[in-house]
Amino acid sequence: PTCIIREKPVISLKDWLCYDFANTHFSELAQFCICNANSLHFCYHLHIFPYVFSQEECQNYIRVLLVNGDRLFTCGTNAFTPICTNRTLTNLTEVHDQISGMARCPYNPLHNSTALITSSGELYAATAMDFSGRDPAIYRSLGGLPPLRTAQYNSKWLNEPNFVSSYDIGNFTYFFFRENAVEHDCGRTVFSRAARVCKNDIGGRFLLEDTWTTFMKARLNCSRPGEIPFNYNELQGTFFLPELELLYGIFTTNVNSIAASAVCAFNLSAITQVFSGPFKYQENSRSAWLPYPNPNPDFQCGTIDYGSYVNLTERNLQDAQKFILMHEVVQPVVPVPYFMEDNVRFSHVAVDVVQGKDMLYHIIYLATDYGTIKKVLSPLNQTMGSCLLDEIELFPPKKRQPIRSLLILHSRSELFVGVRDQVIKIPLMRCNFHKSRDACVGARDPYCGWDLVLKKCTTLEESVSMSQWEQSITRCPVRNVTVDGHFGAWSGWKACSHSDGSSVGSCQCRTRACDSPSPQCGGQPCQGISVEVANCSRNGAWTPWTAWAPCSTSCGIGFQVRQRSCSNPTPRHGGRVCVGQNREERYCNEHLPCPPHVYWSAWSPWERCTVPCGGGIQSRRRVCENGNECPGCSVEFQSCNTLPCPDLKKTTPWTPWTPVNISDNGGHYEQRFRYTCKARVPEPSLLEVGRQRIEMRYCSSDGSTGCSTDDLLRSGRISGLTVNGGWSAWGPWSQCSRDCSSGVRNRKRTCSNPKPKYGGITCLGPAQEFQECNTTPCPVDGSWSCWSPWSKCSVTCGGGHYMRTRTCNNPPPAYGGDICLGLHTEEALCNIQPCPESWSDWSEWSPCDSSGSQVRLRHCDVLFPTGNQCSGNSSETRACLPISNFIPETSVAHSSREERWCGDFNVFHMIAVGLSSSILGCLVTLLVYTYCQRYQQQSHDATVIHPISAAPLNTSITNHINKLDKYDSVEAIKVGVIYSYDQQYVIHMGNR
Repeated sequence: PTCIIREKPVISLKDWLCYDFANTHFSELAQFCICNANSLHFCYHLHIFPYVFSQEECQNYIRVLLVNGDRLFTCGTNAFTPICTNRTLTNLTEVHDQISGMARCPYNPLHNSTALITSSGELYAATAMDFSGRDPAIYRSLGGLPPLRTAQYNSKWLNEPNFVSSYDIGNFTYFFFRENAVEHDCGRTVFSRAARVCKNDIGGRFLLEDTWTTFMKARLNCSRPGEIPFNYNELQGTFFLPELELLYGIFTTNVNSIAASAVCAFNLSAITQVFSGPFKYQENSRSAWLPYPNPNPDFQCGTIDYGSYVNLTERNLQDAQKFILMHEVVQPVVPVPYFMEDNVRFSHVAVDVVQGKDMLYHIIYLATDYGTIKKVLSPLNQTMGSCLLDEIELFPPKKRQPIRSLLILHSRSELFVGVRDQVIKIPLMRCNFHKSRDACVGARDPYCGWDLVLKKCTTLEESVSMSQWEQSITRCPVRNVTVDGHFGAWSGWKACSHSDGSSVGSCQCRTRACDSPSPQCGGQPCQGISVEVANCSRNGAWTPWTAWAPCSTSCGIGFQVRQRSCSNPTPRHGGRVCVGQNREERYCNEHLPCPPHVYWSAWSPWERCTVPCGGGIQSRRRVCENGNECPGCSVEFQSCNTLPCPDLKKTTPWTPWTPVNISDNGGHYEQRFRYTCKARVPEPSLLEVGRQRIEMRYCSSDGSTGCSTDDLLRSGRISGLTVNGGWSAWGPWSQCSRDCSSGVRNRKRTCSNPKPKYGGITCLGPAQEFQECNTTPCPVDGSWSCWSPWSKCSVTCGGGHYMRTRTCNNPPPAYGGDICLGLHTEEALCNIQPCPESWSDWSEWSPCDSSGSQVRLRHCDVLFPTGNQCSGNSSETRACLPISNFIPETSVAHSSREERWCGDFNVFHMIAVGLSSSILGCLVTLLVYTYCQRYQQQSHDATVIHPISAAPLNTSITNHINKLDKYDSVEAIKVGVIYSYDQQYVIHMGNR
């Protein structure tokens, strides 16, 4: 069969955060699609999709969205404070009025609700009336009729309902929902309901006041027939075709049971017939639910008469209060559901009526809980069931999300899907996907047929002539879907040969086939390997060594490296890897010492600045170590104390009085001078003479009045007694301005001992005196220089060390400053890997010499041994072995630092010790026997010899022999024999 690659068109819009496109609505006349996303309203022109007209705060979940003429009525949760607005349909920013959303919109966005507006302006809403959601109601408001609701807190009216949909049909308003079945006495069960009220119901008088008097409900049945029917009890969505008075509903099983879904269709006449039948009534809570005849089987909604209430007798109101639930069950059009599928839950449904070549077809679109849309052809007759035509995947497999709303626009043949963050538009007619006649006709799609003139797959409207348009929908399409290939199980391991160039080896192989399943209809082939090879006999081998690399140093000890790789050949498929090192190193330039390193010492501290302010110069120095060819300068200068100097002011003493050539009444004048200088210089001694100041006084000719200043003469206040000024004693020295390196201190005196009066002469000399202090240099604390580079490791293996140093010269301590704290040398371990064996094998023992000794030798294989390499003696000596029937004694190699324990112990010594021990044992036995005969009257227990227990003795011998494991076996045997004799002696002595 031909493989059909099924396209999954997805038209994704801009991502909007925190939106919830749970409600959409069409305005056919204005050609608008109105969507809500929390508090955001979007009006999409159907020709320009999308276009955002307005938005508000993102805290309001819109749950009511209805078009009423040229107005858009919206209600939102508004942070658990429902609110409703009326807006202009073509300009959503224009708000006409705002009312409370209570009883029109749920408080919680998770509560299910439904609402509609009739042509006369009444709003019918089925929702929760309170914050907690425990007061569900079907409520009428707005318009010209009085507001009505279902009875409050009466489970026989509504018992924890989940509202699904509502429709305005004729004189009635129908509501469809699911609720806990109050008539089911065996456990908790959910039933699907159809309920209706008269649109002209005005409520009762006294009884059922402000309450529906025409409310009735009946159960909807959708089940899989059989001896024990399988019920789909929970209604999830509906779609009403008003022209055919046909209602499609999707039903699922309970969430706690096996997932299964079904589609059932109901005629409006069947629903009306059930509402005309008997009621199901329960007298009291202990009574059974029994059928009760309908007191008004031909009930019709009456006319409204506000004045007389002609249709509302007391008996009518009593019956309306008692009889709510219908006894009969609304049955679907056919006993078998139109479409059923297990392991999936349908959430929304939309139906399109399509004109085919021969008849009208119903196409059902079903939204699944995992984010796909199934396109199903409704059954054509009793013999042919429904057909699954296609499944549209809206999202990638790992990014699926549930569908919030599903709306179909028949006039444009488009399907709108609302999800969490976008609205997706899907064209219903996708005939251009079928490229061949077989694919077009075989798809069994009512939208499409093969145009024999145009030679392509077209819709009926696009065809040239219906007679030339081929379509055949007599059976369901053959579903040749794409299947990706997957591997089967591995076969067992078996012997096989493997060749790699010139090398051939024997291996173990296993295979697997791409047949579980095999790829079909353009499916992906299996991913991975189909053959595994292991345990091949080809082992790896080394390549030749490369040439030695250049020495790492140009002088002094360095090292050279050469390498090889395990690629001649490379080990593969379980072959052994190469054994050995892939890198070798050796010393070089060990006999070429480097000349002394010429380098600069660290810079000395900066010297004192030449001036305290105004910009000076300071210098520092360094010394060229190990020679005088260091590059660069030994002295470095930098500017210092660049801040400007403060203003200094200095005044000179007064000059002596000198006469001037001015006379007045026989007297004369005298004058004196002093100078004041002010400048920015670092030292007061650098000041130069500045502005001059002059004082004058008048002296009479007869000397009777003395001399007085000119201003005193002019003032006319002349004293006969002149007092010259005198200095007071110097005050104490002030604190020195610096603690070290030359500071300044001062002391003062005043011209007050006495003060000059009546023209007396002021004090001569300065009133302030300066003195240098603390001339000793300031202490300089020592500081470490930088660490030197690490030295080379002292050994190449076996654990060595390298070191680095630093000096306390940055700067060095001076004038009593603190020395540097810390270590001037650091050491670290290096080359701690163990050294390879460096001794050669021992030579054979030499023949015995004249002194009765034998010698064997070994030599060091390392040219320059380091660390623990070649430690020990290069020769070893032993005594010649005597010729005897005893087991020859084996010597053990000892280092020069070990002692040769019992080195001179021979067979003669062993015999002597044995005989001595035997004689001593006999003597001890004789003494014990004599002792026992002397005390034979004692108890039998006292005469018994109690040997030391064998376990500790054996343990001691064993432990002693273990300590001698570093000697040969013969020496251990000797020691064991001696130890056994000693133990026997101890045993006898202990018993004695």
